[in-house]
Amino acid sequence: MTLPLSALDFHVLVALADEDLYGYALMKAVDEQSGGVVSPEIGSLYRVLARLTAEGLVEDAPTPADAESPHPGRPRRYYRLTDRGRGVARDETARLQRAVSVARAANLTPGREP
Repeated sequence: MTLPLSALDFHVLVALADEDLYGYALMKAVDEQSGGVVSPEIGSLYRVLARLTAEGLVEDAPTPADAESPHPGRPRRYYRLTDRGRGVARDETARLQRAVSVARAANLTPGREP
């Protein structure tokens, strides 16, 4: 995985940093944490999850015993962040922080009108 990450890639990794989530919960978490800026369709989310899984950044997590699926007989699939995924998310966060520092030095951050 090379940086920069797409906005959806980054938000998926961040959403999985503290808890394992299934697809719909992950979609809602990404929408909320991005303030609605990144609002993935379920198909886009699953394509990203498949790619991030293939790259070793995300992996399947055990399904909690109390997890209820809306589809009887078909358990929800939970995802978790791997150590490698956590490292990539940290690297991307550092890259974004440097970009914000440059923008701040150029007086381009919100609320700082010349």
